[in-house]
Amino acid sequence: MKAVILAGGRGTRLLPLTVYRPKPMIPFFNRPLMEYVLQSLIKAGVDEVYVLVGYLKERIMDYFGDGSEWGVEIHYSNGDNIKLGTAGATKRVVKHMDDTFFVVSSDVLTNLDMTALYKYHRQKKALATIALSQVDEPTQYGIAIVNNDGRIQQFKEKPRPEEVFSNLVNAGIYVFEPEAFDLVPKGRNFDFSKDLFPRMLENDLPLYGFPFREYWNDVGRPSSYLQATEDVFLGRLMLPHVRTESLKGNLEYGGALFTGRRCVLRRPEIRGFAVLGDDVEIGRNVKIERSVIFSGAVIEEGTEIREAIIGENVHVGKGVVIQPGSVIGDNTLIEDFSKIGSNVKIWVESRIGKESIILPD
Repeated sequence: MKAVILAGGRGTRLLPLTVYRPKPMIPFFNRPLMEYVLQSLIKAGVDEVYVLVGYLKERIMDYFGDGSEWGVEIHYSNGDNIKLGTAGATKRVVKHMDDTFFVVSSDVLTNLDMTALYKYHRQKKALATIALSQVDEPTQYGIAIVNNDGRIQQFKEKPRPEEVFSNLVNAGIYVFEPEAFDLVPKGRNFDFSKDLFPRMLENDLPLYGFPFREYWNDVGRPSSYLQATEDVFLGRLMLPHVRTESLKGNLEYGGALFTGRRCVLRRPEIRGFAVLGDDVEIGRNVKIERSVIFSGAVIEEGTEIREAIIGENVHVGKGVVIQPGSVIGDNTLIEDFSKIGSNVKIWVESRIGKESIILPD
């Protein structure tokens, strides 16, 4: 079985975390987001994958290689994938697809049963099937209405609030027949949600939806990244290498901690949760609340970090306060007794002088 992974986007809403890494390589519990997608596909029986790369493609290609480490064959398609749109870029590799295949965004976190999705698609004799997740705020996604048989009756990409007719949203996970791409013009920008799915509906072609209740998060913003992190601790999102039973217990008793390798901690106070990458050093009397700290960071004594994401190789001095919603870019130095206000994004390679105060706009 074959699959296509969409991995060419820039992840601009997650800046500055995506300056030095493409969004699929953002660490989540110390593994790239895309690794979880790959594992889900392999579990469903996929043995050959085409990855559509673009922005900082070398980071993805160097990490995943030819796929032999995961027992799967990986090919890469690069070039103008972003300019061609999701459907246009996928069309470039459809010549390698001789049967039903998956197309999955590289940055979704989900416990969706991919095998059940595949079987549903085949059972319905669909030309394309969209996995549909239920959300409270659907305006940021494509929304769909399905009939009693599961066939999509109406689809609209990113509706305005007054245009919302459904809370079932496109989860970025699809099953296609190769023939669906006969509708996609060669060499032109063509998107699944904006172009292909509306064209299928116009031509009364069998486009189906697969509503599912399992966990799903597209990790579109720092806030949703932190929410997904908390959801692992709460046992809502299951990861192959994380035992959530013990984490949830720690969370209920004050603070849960997950660390990478070679970390040095001097009894920090954890509230909610903290996830640390490799080689992180935490000084004395440090307070960390609902935060993620990437590899190589040093946090000196007396610092408080609340609901923040700290990039790789960041050095945070003594007595610094980092308030909720802030994101600190890689290789940044924040000197002693400085204060970073709420929802502030500090660009990569920044230097914040001693006793500085950075306020939000």
